[in-house]
Amino acid sequence: MSSGTIGSWHKKVGDSVKAGETFADVETDKASMSFEAQDDAFIAKLLVEAGVEVKVGDPILITVEDSESVASFADYKLDAKVAV
Repeated sequence: MSSGTIGSWHKKVGDSVKAGETFADVETDKASMSFEAQDDAFIAKLLVEAGVEVKVGDPILITVEDSESVASFADYKLDAKVAV
């Protein structure tokens, strides 16, 4: 797999996510799969809208350890060199 499309987000900015919890669905040309959190965190920024194709390894969201840090990323913009 070299790319996938964010099918849908199950969480929004500010939501908490627990390790093992699904926060997005990713679709490829062969399958749809759940994308699970590896650690407990808060969603600070969604960098990719649902329906957008991204390359494997490209950033799709920013997570933070505490809810107070979420606001720090409200105006964050992904560098165009990294963006798909």
